[in-house]
Amino acid sequence: MLCKEINILAFESSCDDTSVALLRACEGDEFPKLISLSVQSQQEVHEKYGGVVPDLASRAHLRNLLPCLKKVLDESKINLSDVDLMASTHQPGLIGCLLIGHSAAKALSFLYDKPLLSCHHIEGHLMSVFLEHRPAYPLLAAVVSGGHTSLYLAKNHDDFEKLGVTLDDAIGEAFDKGAKVLGLPFPGGPEIDRLAKEGNPTRYKFGKVQTKNLDFSFSGHKSELVRLVQREGENLHHADAAASYQKALIDHLMDKIEIAIKSHSVRDLAIVGGVARNSELRLRLEELKNKNSISQWYAPSAQFCTDNAAMIGVLAYRKYLRKEFSNLSEDVHSTFRPNSKKKKIA
Repeated sequence: MLCKEINILAFESSCDDTSVALLRACEGDEFPKLISLSVQSQQEVHEKYGGVVPDLASRAHLRNLLPCLKKVLDESKINLSDVDLMASTHQPGLIGCLLIGHSAAKALSFLYDKPLLSCHHIEGHLMSVFLEHRPAYPLLAAVVSGGHTSLYLAKNHDDFEKLGVTLDDAIGEAFDKGAKVLGLPFPGGPEIDRLAKEGNPTRYKFGKVQTKNLDFSFSGHKSELVRLVQREGENLHHADAAASYQKALIDHLMDKIEIAIKSHSVRDLAIVGGVARNSELRLRLEELKNKNSISQWYAPSAQFCTDNAAMIGVLAYRKYLRKEFSNLSEDVHSTFRPNSKKKKIA
């Protein structure tokens, strides 16, 4: 007996990556399978400014969205009328950027009379690990990206309890700002990772950050790096500075992760978000596993670590199973709004 197929068309445009994806599931599946994914980076648009320029990012989304959509539909060999669910990120993010993807999803939902699912960007990142892996519960999940750093305890696919957040900069933002201080190109995180491989991570000392509970703080390390560059001047060894700075950021992250592992008795760990690609972080996670502190750690493939519509499609499907659908009046929000209106469809 053939299953009832559910096609999910998802959009992600919360910052500077335009992405469209088509996912498919059989009715009753826990997670959908990715059929096609298109991601268009805006690196060339923003690199000369050393960071994302919101207005330019919005304009780039307008140029990129239709080509991305066409590519996904062509690869999936389906028409828009064959799509069952329309989904898009609607919070948090840059307002002008969010509007592009979310407006597209709303328009298609209206035109083809298909349900709309408005998705939270961070929840999408949390779902990205399920594109390829099936970790065990209870699961500790860390979101480490350019805009967010937070820890969650997951009891099942749909129950994530927030344990801690950054009090200032996200770790990815700290990487990018640190790279700018060191004169490295944008985006800075991968550049620091690359340069750090040539350096001595113990040459320059950074202070140990003290925060309450499982919250993070990375801005102090950035300030220390600024003072280091000013103090050393032409004598600064850039590779050593990059390695030492990277070590300080990851030390702070790993300290909180290890505390959470012990206090919540978890055996599996998931790392999601752009910084999950960092090679030093992955080495440290493997060390944690070798110490038998955890049974296994999971991270998405590189293409699913950064912002992408595939993760939004996974989240949308989980929302579909819970019958959490959005109204066409749903708006976008730069920060999290917990009281978003939803409707249930029988």
